[in-house]
Amino acid sequence: MKKVFMTWMTLCLTVVALACGSNDPEVDGVTSATEQNGESNGSATGKKSLVVFFSRAGENWQVGNVERGNTAIMVDYIQEFADVDVFEIVPEVAYPSNYMECVNYVNDVEIPQNLRPAYKDDINNLADYDNIFIGGPIWCGQPPYIFRTFFEKHADELNGKTVIPFGTHGGSGVGSYTTLIKGYYPNATVLESLGISGNSIRNESSKTTVKNWLNRLGFDKQPTAVRSISTRNASDGVSYTLTGQLHNGQSGIYIQNGKKVVVKRK
Repeated sequence: MKKVFMTWMTLCLTVVALACGSNDPEVDGVTSATEQNGESNGSATGKKSLVVFFSRAGENWQVGNVERGNTAIMVDYIQEFADVDVFEIVPEVAYPSNYMECVNYVNDVEIPQNLRPAYKDDINNLADYDNIFIGGPIWCGQPPYIFRTFFEKHADELNGKTVIPFGTHGGSGVGSYTTLIKGYYPNATVLESLGISGNSIRNESSKTTVKNWLNRLGFDKQPTAVRSISTRNASDGVSYTLTGQLHNGQSGIYIQNGKKVVVKRK
């Protein structure tokens, strides 16, 4: 009689803004999200992940004039260390590039009038993603109102997802992103957020902070070397446990995002 055995592999690793406050050290049509390297991207769980972000270039508080906004720099780090696709929220009408003009607009117009700024493009494949990173700057203690536009457009698609808030700030932290997300999506699973001060986001230490945060959450695309394998008989098959360490470039067989990878050193 032909027997069919189901096999599980459990990989066990041995390695373990626009700111309104003081400093804290701490485009048209409907498009899909940009996929890095032409592949479907995901976390260490094997699920597909997306970064949705807004960032403002121009004059930033305690940073000066920059061609790439503070949060965009943070997204660059996330892309480097995690397998993610990216969708950038780009306003149809750009915010003022002058810092004080932008502050005055947010304080005097956007917040009092409870605006829903329009943005270019949109994403039509949110249903394809299990994990959604959502982040941007903190403006006067809260996310820019353009996020409300995005949240209200995608209310049904985001509720029930795993959401990871992040952002840059000038002393307020990014807890207001978590609060806003939970308010819009009570059925979402909201993971640990990360906020970094805008005037330090370009430091190497901030890059390391992002990497460590992603590792804690399990979004690590670095391969793991297989060092030992143990087996356990079960009623419905055999369970294999693989123990390893992070790949350092040596030849061998590795597991990356649930797939076997063979590395041959020349």
